[in-house]
Amino acid sequence: MPFLKVFNQVFSVWATIAGIVFALVTVTLLVAIIRNRANRRANPPFRASKNNPLEVGYVVVLAGIAAALFYGSFQANSALNHGKGLAAETTTPAAHIDVTAYRWCWEFSYQEAPVTVTGTCTARDFPTVVVPAGRPVEFNITSEDVVHAFWLPDFAVKRDAFPDHVNTLRMVFPEEGRWRGRCSEYCGTHHVTMDFYVRAVSPAEYQQYLQNGGAAV
Repeated sequence: MPFLKVFNQVFSVWATIAGIVFALVTVTLLVAIIRNRANRRANPPFRASKNNPLEVGYVVVLAGIAAALFYGSFQANSALNHGKGLAAETTTPAAHIDVTAYRWCWEFSYQEAPVTVTGTCTARDFPTVVVPAGRPVEFNITSEDVVHAFWLPDFAVKRDAFPDHVNTLRMVFPEEGRWRGRCSEYCGTHHVTMDFYVRAVSPAEYQQYLQNGGAAV
């Protein structure tokens, strides 16, 4: 699925780097232990001051790994912002939806029409945000109080919701259907019930939904 492209690319890179680092650290540790046990009686204790090149090299390698991880994260976030790999990169969004997370539910406001959807997220009173299938959708995500996370497990997509900050997510829902979303950042007592639904309908049904003021279609 195109929705998994960014996730799979980043996960593969991270897993490879993590495996290499783990192997290097394990080998270095074992070598140090073996050498220390073999020489501890004949030689004085290891002195870091006599191994400056080794220390400098270690710092350089770690700094390079940290820089690569930072760059990869930045690129992945930028890809999600612009819809790369989510079929929404080159087309103007057909829907702009402001998403506000709060303890402990969601509010969805449409920029194209005076329509707002919310719920209580208790007793299965989950809000359902309606979107046009096959068209780019832009979610502008923020939080009213603490840190939350807008997560669509079926599409392997997640964006954090921060107070006083807006994160953008562009994506296309390829077909009509309904998918469950969740908050994936622990935010307090009722975090476990903080769910919502995304319902994708045909573009014509979507326009009718807006014209009806958010009435069911």
